[in-house]
Amino acid sequence: MPENESDLAAIAEHRLGTARGLDTFVPAWLGQGIGAGVMLDGRLRRGASGGSGELGFLPVPGTGRLPSRGDGSGGFHGLVSGLAIEEPAARHGFAGSAEECVRAAAEQVGSGRDAGGAVALPDELADRVVVGIAAPAVILDPGRVVLGGATGRAGGAAPADRVEARLAEVSPLSTRVPAATAPGNAILDGAVPTALDAARDDLFGGSGR
Repeated sequence: MPENESDLAAIAEHRLGTARGLDTFVPAWLGQGIGAGVMLDGRLRRGASGGSGELGFLPVPGTGRLPSRGDGSGGFHGLVSGLAIEEPAARHGFAGSAEECVRAAAEQVGSGRDAGGAVALPDELADRVVVGIAAPAVILDPGRVVLGGATGRAGGAAPADRVEARLAEVSPLSTRVPAATAPGNAILDGAVPTALDAARDDLFGGSGR
């Protein structure tokens, strides 16, 4: 079955990143698109139709309308997609893409220049992200939700630590929230071993997964 981008990123993070060696975790992909992978007990769970982890379609009150299969502008996607983050970033004094703004805010906080928007933007982003990741954190008890994608990993540990602190306030389960660390292109790095595994299955009739 063809993997979606979130699943490929999950494979890369499991093999090369901060989730290396973990049997259970949820990688949340935050960028222009929104998604999540589900790795449970050492296996990637794809769901009945292969759509497991489509976090962007999670209905979220206050986003204007229910998520749409057409443009995905409602729901959790309408709260944390790259375009959705650019509005609060501008409001807090930052310009550029969501990735650039989150990274700039984290750098200012890290350097001690943490007045005003440099603190407010990561705090608001954390509040938004928790709305979505609380669902898999509570339902699946993965122990770790890894923030990936351009926005999710921008700024490194500092924004992720804020998300972890917010999640601890709404979930009774202990859940770490690190930023993704798999080097290079996570989707490509997940696609290569997936393709090799599929080729081995076709050639030898076994399972490389």
